[in-house]
Amino acid sequence: MIAEFEKVVVDVPDLERGLEFWGKLTGLEPGYVDPAGKFMGLGRKTTDGDVNSVILLQHVDHMGSGGSTHIDLKVKDVEAAIPKIEAMGGKLKKTPAFYPDQQSALLEWAVMQDPWGTPFCIIRSPV
Repeated sequence: MIAEFEKVVVDVPDLERGLEFWGKLTGLEPGYVDPAGKFMGLGRKTTDGDVNSVILLQHVDHMGSGGSTHIDLKVKDVEAAIPKIEAMGGKLKKTPAFYPDQQSALLEWAVMQDPWGTPFCIIRSPV
């Protein structure tokens, strides 16, 4: 195993409306709110009262026709995972970067594609 499933990411032009829609649709509760204002999570409450996000809403300025959804996969080392994925036929679409920046990184990520061009992200939390 190179990566494990982390969550589904759905692009939305309005985070609050997306939170309302996807929350009502799935019965999931609001959870994670990105301090930079680009992401909001929905999930189920854990036994300690936290919310384990399984859907992450990502703010985008422009929606493509039909919208966009992808999965995030958690890895221990983004740089090391890339050649392993490429050896299976995957392709690197966007080089690794830190979000929001390297000094205050909430995560390190890269965008990959499966052999047919379907995008997915590999992510690592540096904290």
